[in-house]
Amino acid sequence: MEFISHFLRATSRRSAALGPILQRNRSEIIQKQSLTNRQAFGRYRSSCSTMDTTVHSAGIDETHLVPMSVIQRPIPSVLDEQKVQSLMETIKNETSEEEVPPIDLLWISGSEGGDYYFSFGGCHRFEAYKRLQRPTIKAKLVKSTLGDLYHYMGSSAPKYLA
Repeated sequence: MEFISHFLRATSRRSAALGPILQRNRSEIIQKQSLTNRQAFGRYRSSCSTMDTTVHSAGIDETHLVPMSVIQRPIPSVLDEQKVQSLMETIKNETSEEEVPPIDLLWISGSEGGDYYFSFGGCHRFEAYKRLQRPTIKAKLVKSTLGDLYHYMGSSAPKYLA
């Protein structure tokens, strides 16, 4: 028991020692911003990768306005109606629309040309934009392959994209 408690104490001491350093770094990020509070928050959010990114798009900063009509959603969505309605209200308001994070799109180049965009997440955001009849949606493009698509769709995935 003494052996285990030795490691637990060491871990808790390291965490306690790192706490002020981590807090100082967060403070420095915010203090470096000589912008309005809203802009500072936006930059702080983008510096915190877990707040508005996914595993797929964590290293992607660039967002695009992608036409809704080119996005394929092969898996039916299970939606929480209140969440969709809340997102619709947020999107309608021009000042708060920018707070809605982009969706991730798997971007696959066809074997004979053409680009294909598949969406598996962001169901509520996609539905909110669709109901509002928006022509485009903010998205991060994750360059992918047919092999990646097979991970999502299994044997239902197309064998090739022309």
